[in-house]
Amino acid sequence: MSGYHVVLREPGRSPLHLLVVEPLDIGRDCSGVLITDPGASRRHVRLTPRPDGLTVADLGSTNGTTMDGSPIMGTPCRLTSGQVVRLGATTIELVEVAAVGAAANVTATVIGESEDDARATSIDLVAAAVHDDRPSLPIAHGGTVTIVFSDIEGSTARAVELGDAAWVNVLHVHNSIVRRQVARHGGTEVKSQGDGFMLTFPSARAAIDAMVETQRALSAWAASHPATAVRVRVGVHTGEAINDRDDLHGRHVVIAARVAAEATGGEILVSSLVREIVETRGDLRLGPAREVSLKGLAGSWRVSPVVWDS
Repeated sequence: MSGYHVVLREPGRSPLHLLVVEPLDIGRDCSGVLITDPGASRRHVRLTPRPDGLTVADLGSTNGTTMDGSPIMGTPCRLTSGQVVRLGATTIELVEVAAVGAAANVTATVIGESEDDARATSIDLVAAAVHDDRPSLPIAHGGTVTIVFSDIEGSTARAVELGDAAWVNVLHVHNSIVRRQVARHGGTEVKSQGDGFMLTFPSARAAIDAMVETQRALSAWAASHPATAVRVRVGVHTGEAINDRDDLHGRHVVIAARVAAEATGGEILVSSLVREIVETRGDLRLGPAREVSLKGLAGSWRVSPVVWDS
């Protein structure tokens, strides 16, 4: 069978090389490739590999899609080498047709990039989107805030395994559970990208309570729907925040995102500061601390898991 090597270029990010062998959606909140371009819609375009070539279809986007400057409307358009598809400030270009083994069963594979450049998690996408979009935050002039990042472990592979229809239902259930617990515990949804969330809470205790209830609800749902079960990883950090032009001061956002990236599926991982804040009351069970290196941050860091499944 044939695959199609395309390059996706998004401003401010390394080019993403993809080998497309099955229909692939691209947008800010979809089951395919997630981008942070504010000019793109949640589900913007679909790339479909066919025996006679790769086609591009606009999925009813707000700002539209063009190919070499001409709008793509209605019928999918065939993309040939050298032609450029544009959605917002992002471009897609076909590089070549490549042979793929008959056993290939992935929608798109990142090729030609290092592990650090590949868009492996929704956590990084959410953090980047927060930085770019400057969301309005409930911090008047500064103060302490608890930041939470979460995403579904192995979401890309799970989406391919389940298929589009089932994955959309999984995302709906997951997102509804997270948002319900955020509202119950006085949190704020700062940003979401596909299966990833950035949240803030007025206290570390509220953040952990919300995430414990989220994990329990997801666990209960998984028990009754084992075929579509997913595992969510969570990172929690507390820091002094400065509301600078409606932007959360960057360092503590990075720490929270990196703590979340160290978590495994089903785990709530907290920074050492969060542990110091919440453990004095003695009503939370925290597992043994472990030393980790956080990408982009010097030194070693101590993180601890919250025991929530008893």
